[in-house]
Amino acid sequence: MTNDSEEFTFDLGSDAKATMVLCHGFTSDPASMRPWGEYLRDEGFNVVSPLLPGHGDTWQVLAKATWQQWYRRLEEALDEAMALGRPVFAGGLSMGGSLCLRLAEQRGADLSGLVLVNPAIFDDKPQGFLAPMLRYVMPSVSSIGSDVNKPDVREKTTSRTPVAAYASLRRLWQVTRPELARVTVPLRIFTSAEDHVVSPRNSAVIRAGVRSKEVESTVLPRSFHVATLDYDAETIFSGSVEFMNRQLVKTRGVHD
Repeated sequence: MTNDSEEFTFDLGSDAKATMVLCHGFTSDPASMRPWGEYLRDEGFNVVSPLLPGHGDTWQVLAKATWQQWYRRLEEALDEAMALGRPVFAGGLSMGGSLCLRLAEQRGADLSGLVLVNPAIFDDKPQGFLAPMLRYVMPSVSSIGSDVNKPDVREKTTSRTPVAAYASLRRLWQVTRPELARVTVPLRIFTSAEDHVVSPRNSAVIRAGVRSKEVESTVLPRSFHVATLDYDAETIFSGSVEFMNRQLVKTRGVHD
């Protein structure tokens, strides 16, 4: 695991506008979040980006991890962010978006808003429901990582996708999707027009299911799934800053 794959925190002290918790996706690691985090830091935001259990290692290690462990680490990151004393937002890519939605369902009172990039809440692949059984005869399948349109960019992922961990991810969706109505925080959703990992219909299901009064969506025309490393990354980064600044203006006087 290289240094840029490790979790990272940017603490700007009392001058920070707010803190963003950034959550990476399935089989990936915080390297996919780092350009976003550095942009936010340069715009005056604290950043906490955890490494989820089992990630940043071999697929065999990830195979032993569960969605409950991933969620627990994200909750710990939220606590770390809250300890910095500024309003807290959460942002996630793919499964990171799933976990952030679960966080908003469970601890929405601690969040000022969510920024989701190609979030996942269901799988329309017909063989997906077989994962709990297949893991015993087919422990891993080819990697789902690095779905990036830019030809010179590679996402850091496990070499293969462990079926047991994927089955656990599906259980996360099965828990989170029925409770989307518990999500009431403002949402900013970025969805790639062409995504070979998560169907763009996931974003539509999320928009229809939440009870947030403010939901803003943007289509990313040139990026594939890992859009934080792709052509439209700047749109995500600047859009999340604009979103957070707008929410902070609305709540000014409450936190300061």
